[in-house]
Amino acid sequence: MRMKRLGILALTAAMVQAAADANGVRAQAQPAPDPATCKGLLSNPDRIPPVLSGVPKYASTYVLVIPQRLADTVPAADAPAVKEIEVGVQSGTPAVDVAGALGLTKIREYGLDLPTAGLPLQDIADEKLDAAIIWAPLAGLAIIELGLEGAVTLFTVDRPRDAPAVLHAEAVAHPCALAIADELDASGVLPGELLVPIDIRTLLMRQAPKFSLDAARNGQPLFNETCSTCHGPNAVADPQGLAPVDLRTSVRRFTYPGFLYIILNGRPEKSMPPLRGTVTEEQVALIYQYLKARSNSLLPDRSE
Repeated sequence: MRMKRLGILALTAAMVQAAADANGVRAQAQPAPDPATCKGLLSNPDRIPPVLSGVPKYASTYVLVIPQRLADTVPAADAPAVKEIEVGVQSGTPAVDVAGALGLTKIREYGLDLPTAGLPLQDIADEKLDAAIIWAPLAGLAIIELGLEGAVTLFTVDRPRDAPAVLHAEAVAHPCALAIADELDASGVLPGELLVPIDIRTLLMRQAPKFSLDAARNGQPLFNETCSTCHGPNAVADPQGLAPVDLRTSVRRFTYPGFLYIILNGRPEKSMPPLRGTVTEEQVALIYQYLKARSNSLLPDRSE
């Protein structure tokens, strides 16, 4: 199981390696996530919402949690057997609507009280419940707290949906938030936004941001954090890299809507992953300005 988790991490590294999240909590290099920083959090209800609200990438994601004992019976979220097992959802949360969208009828509803927020996963661990649909950050926390790493399989389900109201709060920077994101990454969870392709027609009227050298400078760390693994540090193409394309040249031929579309939707035919749900449109605009500045020699390579 450990090798499987490492394999999933390797396959998704280009997308999730160190991306800036939408609320800016993870803006700079961070130490390696440590699950121990989450221990005891479920026993401190007041701390749960701000920490979970700071989990990168997964704020709009819900997951179907399947125990390994049912892995062969339910190998995917749309497996017919899903409709034959009892699935827990938390009342008053979008999980109820997700279950309806999946056509599930064997539903057990749980109240979402902060002191018992992890109860559905506890019942799965105790074999009192077959599965659960739950907000991804809460699922990640419960998996760490209950020691269920490798004991459950997670599937992203349905379209992006809001966090449960009781768990919504101003995000705080906390090492547990990074550990939760790391656990979700290792489990192969995709941000909910990736289930909804972007229609380029919705982007055609977007205007390119007015150029600002300050904005371009702000785009440099975003580019290096999010894009450089494939495209090279400071937009200098690595001939041996995953995408040896000189973006300083190629950015000149892109319209802004086209650039935005490629970043958000990816280019599957070229193995470029979509980054919607990983970077915001505001962050894409900063990256675009950075590449424009590099294209026009307004910002040097820091190594030059």
